[in-house]
Order: sequence, then C-alpha cells, then structure tokens
Amino acid sequence: MKFTLVAVLFLLAMNQAYGQQSIYSNFDSVVSSESVPINDMLTGWGGSYQRGEVVYADVSWSFGFKSDLVFADKALGQLSLQREYRRYYYLNYDKETSDYYRALELGNTLTSTKKLDLTFKQFDAPGLSLGYESEVFQLESFNGQFGFDLAMYRPGHFQFGSVKGIAEAGEAEAASGLIDYRYDDDKLLDHQAEVDKGLGFSISANFLLALGAWQAEVELKDLFNRFQWENGAFTQGCINVGGGAGAQCDAEGAASGISGQGIITERIPFTLNTRIEHQLMDISLNGLVHDRYYRLGLEKGVQTSLGRLGFFLYYPRLAGLSWQTSFFNIELGADTLKLSQARNFQLNMGVNWHW
Repeated sequence: MKFTLVAVLFLLAMNQAYGQQSIYSNFDSVVSSESVPINDMLTGWGGSYQRGEVVYADVSWSFGFKSDLVFADKALGQLSLQREYRRYYYLNYDKETSDYYRALELGNTLTSTKKLDLTFKQFDAPGLSLGYESEVFQLESFNGQFGFDLAMYRPGHFQFGSVKGIAEAGEAEAASGLIDYRYDDDKLLDHQAEVDKGLGFSISANFLLALGAWQAEVELKDLFNRFQWENGAFTQGCINVGGGAGAQCDAEGAASGISGQGIITERIPFTLNTRIEHQLMDISLNGLVHDRYYRLGLEKGVQTSLGRLGFFLYYPRLAGLSWQTSFFNIELGADTLKLSQARNFQLNMGVNWHW
C-alpha cells in the first residue's frame, strides 16, 4: 500500500509541468424506500403504506486530487486519489413480509398467513481509492475511453443476514422463522460482542463510446468486492413465538440457536449505470440497476449564461433539476415536494478547482 501511494505521488509530481491538476469534493446519494417514506423507514412505519420489496441507499462523500498523466510529452490518461466515506444499505423482502411488519408496527392482527422472507446488507466505512481514466482512443469508427477504480475500505458498523419463516393469521407477534445474522452490534436479539473494524475492497469500471453526436457510457460499480471481519459476531437460530402448526423450526422457549464470533466474509451486488446521450440535442436516456432495485429516465439540458440547466424524470417516481458549471454542480430529485414524505430521493453535489 505504501509503495502504491509513493508511486502515485511521484507520477503526479512528474506531471505538474505538463498536465492539468484539480482538487475536488463530491457528495453522492441515491435513496429509495418502496413500502413507506424514507423518514418512516428510519423512525417507524406509521405513515402512508404500500406493498413493496426494496429499500436501497448508497451515500458517499469524497475529497480527492486528480492529475493528467504525462510521460515523455505523451498524454497517457488521468490519475485520481481520493478519500471517501460511504454508507450502504440494501433490504430486499417479500411483499407479504412488508404486510407483516406493517401490522407489527401498528399492533394490528393479520387476516391471513404471511410469508417472512427478507435479506439485508448494510455497512459504514471510510475508504481510500485510486482511479485511472484513459485518453480518448480510436476504435474503428468509434472514439473510446475507459477507466477503473480500486477502493480500500475499513468498515466499522455492519449488518448482513436473512430471516425466513411465516407469521400465521392472528396476532402479528406470533411468528416462526430461521435467522442467519452477522453484525458488529446486534439489533435483533441484543447479543453483546466486541468487534474490530474489518477490511474490504471494491473494483469499479467504466466505458465510453462515441460516434458523431451520440455517446454511450456504462459504469459497473462494485463489480468485484469483498468485505471481511476477523472476529465478526454472528447469530444462527430459530425464533418461534406462537408458530402453531406452521412452525418453521423448534425452539427452546421463544428462541434458540448459537451466537459467537469468527471470520465473517460478505459481498454486495454490483450497480449498473448506463447513459445514452445525443450531445447536440443535450438529451439522454439513463438507467440504473442494483440487484432488485432499478430506475429508467430521461434528462434534457439547456445552456444558459449561468451554466447548464438540466431537467430529469425517472421511473419509478423521481423528478428533479440539475445545474452545472466548470467549477460546481448540483442535482436534486425526489418524488414529492414534501421531502419528509419522499420515497425516492437523490442529491449529488460537487466542487472542482483545477489549474
């Protein structure tokens, strides 16, 4: 690691007489909650409700340095080195599971048996990443460009796991299920454990092809990733509170199983971002896929005396505005003007000082 940093700093210093450098800071966030507004997802499902399957949040703040890479008067691309703090959360569950949790939060009874099936992945981590972006090159009749990014993380707080079972008709507290849970701080059964920070890495890649006024971009974020804790905590067992004839497991009392500590290894799904743009018309088609979460939309931009102003509309339910200059950019979108009731929210901001 020390060798890599020294090599990067040497190359950046060597470039200063020839290439462009910049210091930048970015805040990027995509947050979506299908069943209830984002605020209710954090504080309790007491507000408006609809059957859903996905909660997704990827929020990061970064500060970095970027420089052209020049050797023997030849441009070789661009290097970047950045410090990052990231929060990631992904919850995928059956629609019947959302019905169960809604009834549990409100103290309602269930009119029919509900399936319990959910998977969750969450971590908070500081990180350091090294990136490279190539110079534009000719590929038959296309112009091309590619880049990659290697990020190293020291994740602290984390939760990964799954719950599978049933909740029979009647009182919502009556449920039976199998739990497989890995964590640093037990939020389910209050198992006390001392867990050290982990170590993780993620490799991302991006590609660009241009033909005339048309341009296509593809980004594969977290294409290869791995997170490991040497003494992570875990609980595997059965919860059976009034499971009745449909009980999924046998428990001694309300719950039984094992809790302990050991090596925990986890991965997260990659994110696919795509963009097809007509540059003369300044209109683009954009898509994002992260496992079961997806969105698709259009963006139209116009040049003004104060910079580029953009308007975007995504399915499902996201609309917003963007403003971009050579030094500053901001993008804000939501599915409602009352942000406390938003189920889909996006905020991206950045500053860039170059010389």
